[in-house]
Amino acid sequence: MREVLALAGGPRAALAVVLGALTVLSGAALLATSGALITGAAQRPSTLLVLMPLITGVRLFGVARAALRYAERLVTHDVSLRVVARVRGRLLERLTPLAPAALTGARGGELLSRVRTDVDELQGVVARLLVPAGVAVLAGGAAVGLTALVSPATAGVLAVLLLVLGVAVPAAAARAGRRAAVAAALADADVAADTLDLVRGLPDHLSGDGGATALRALDEALLRQEEAERARARLTAVTTACREGVPGLGLVAALWLVGADVAAGTTGPLLLAACALGVLGAFEAVGGLGAAWSAAGGVRAAAERVRALGALRPAVTDPEAPRPLPAGSGLRLEGVGLRYPGAAEAAVAGLDLAVPDGAKVALTGRSGAGKSSVLALALRARDPDTGRVTLGGTDLRDLALDGVRSRLAWSAQAPQVLGGTLAGNLRLGRHDAPDEELTAVLADVGLAGLLADPGLHGWLGEAGERLSAGERARVSLARALLSRADVLLLDEPTAHLDTALSARVLDRLARDPRTVLLVTHDTAALDARWRVVDLDAPHR
Repeated sequence: MREVLALAGGPRAALAVVLGALTVLSGAALLATSGALITGAAQRPSTLLVLMPLITGVRLFGVARAALRYAERLVTHDVSLRVVARVRGRLLERLTPLAPAALTGARGGELLSRVRTDVDELQGVVARLLVPAGVAVLAGGAAVGLTALVSPATAGVLAVLLLVLGVAVPAAAARAGRRAAVAAALADADVAADTLDLVRGLPDHLSGDGGATALRALDEALLRQEEAERARARLTAVTTACREGVPGLGLVAALWLVGADVAAGTTGPLLLAACALGVLGAFEAVGGLGAAWSAAGGVRAAAERVRALGALRPAVTDPEAPRPLPAGSGLRLEGVGLRYPGAAEAAVAGLDLAVPDGAKVALTGRSGAGKSSVLALALRARDPDTGRVTLGGTDLRDLALDGVRSRLAWSAQAPQVLGGTLAGNLRLGRHDAPDEELTAVLADVGLAGLLADPGLHGWLGEAGERLSAGERARVSLARALLSRADVLLLDEPTAHLDTALSARVLDRLARDPRTVLLVTHDTAALDARWRVVDLDAPHR
């Protein structure tokens, strides 16, 4: 929350507060001059010129209030959007080094909710918290001071009622509504996550219990969300009643106290209407504090969740003084051991593996033998607990992450395909690859049929939904082949292919001059060009 407030502070925020305060004071002055004008006209002055200053004041304050309100909203929203843009940019900068290792197990819907919904909620820091609080102090203080010039007693009552409406009532409401705000935020995140999980896993749900379990979980999240919103609505109703009732008390007090002065002859009748209506208008100074206190819990909770996400530490970090990238691209794992957090057994234990420049090495073994973990270590998605991994003879931990990842290309078993064109997804491997090269690599991995439908520049659907799992895997493989990386790290590149296409893809990889380290269960498809390393073997 402090970081967001620091981003929100500055000349623009101060300008928004000043404009808001002037708007409130213009509104109060409009009511005061209007009351004085009506009272003066009722006294039937001998000439209209007596009322001209009041008429001019009504026009001036009426136009000024509208113009100032527009300017205040413009500046406030400009500051709010700038803050959200900075927070989202900083959050994404912090999230990028976390992937993939530090985000393992995180639900996509929850991450989306934090990056989108929670960050958007932080707009309220300026529009609903900072500016209303500043306006209340500035405009409220000015209104009390101006009222004291007419009636010190009325000014005292106004000050007390402003504190009651602006501080006491909202504070009590905020304390009562804090739990509801947190519950609503958590329910929103659950609804977003459950909805995204349901949509993404719809084919699996339909082939299982028809989606009954997933729908039940979503319904429960929706019920929690509804109950939290009802609690917040009840609280809003109570605070609204107070917001309407307290200004009425101020009006009655002003009429009573100033009216007594008028009756005593110490104050003119024009000031009675002016002071009473001015006091009524002064309560606009704290009008935004009720919503501010009610929103504070939700904004604070959103800020805390964003802070917690941004505070996650990457699984790997850049060295303080990176060494230059080596000339060679040979990989070597020397006595490597890796245990995932919370795991009972090590994923990799005492592994020695050499993959020289240009070598073709296939890792095999049972599920859980550590094959994908070896690729993660080679890519430096994780660092080993024991031993070391070297590239060209240099420990990966001594090299800059960007440099390491520029030398290695990774194709996951379940890759991410973006909602875009086929060409756009392929050019994630190399942004300047011409269409001719894209066409050729698609043919190499058996995806020439996609050139007709959806076409090279055709839309693949949300998350590549127009492609099958096997086609998505081969799009990822094509990206790796297009890259300028010296080492290809491939996780089950032939898992979804028939025998003929699998042999074709493996032949294409074997002919590639670059170093290839792949994971496979199908060792029968490998020929003599491949060195097979069984991670289940005792000599591993």
